Amino acid sequence: MYYGDTKTLAVPARDRKGQEMFMSAYDEIVCIEAELSGYRRGSLRVSIDMDKKLIHWKDSHQWNNNFMRSISTDKMKLLCDKLPTTHILQWSTHYTGLVSQDDIKSCHDADWTVVISFRHKPQMRIVGSNQFPQEWRAFREMIESIAKIPFRLR
Repeated sequence: MYYGDTKTLAVPARDRKGQEMFMSAYDEIVCIEAELSGYRRGSLRVSIDMDKKLIHWKDSHQWNNNFMRSISTDKMKLLCDKLPTTHILQWSTHYTGLVSQDDIKSCHDADWTVVISFRHKPQMRIVGSNQFPQEWRAFREMIESIAKIPFRLR
């Protein structure tokens, strides 16, 4: 969105202010933790600490893939740019129920959890079983771009 002198979207002022407040909520995120687990397929856990610029990865099947490393300034900028495109703060808190045929083809059975920690607010916890939000692929690709390893169960 453009709020500069040259381009302003045709949105009422109250909506622009709400959008700005909503975008500032992404700036308040200090940590993102995500876990995937599946029966007989193990689990993957990733934690991205935005303040310390660290990523921690744990793979239950291949312990030699476990790591903790720093995130470069360029990757942090990329992360901060991509995070709002996932619309993660708009996700429901639970994704469970029957699975459509389209979902079966695009994702394997998995239980998953995403925990978002904020600077001055309580944590946000999102859980799912065999169903994923529409923006899951963007979220997964964002994690993979930072971790440089697939965030998928085998």
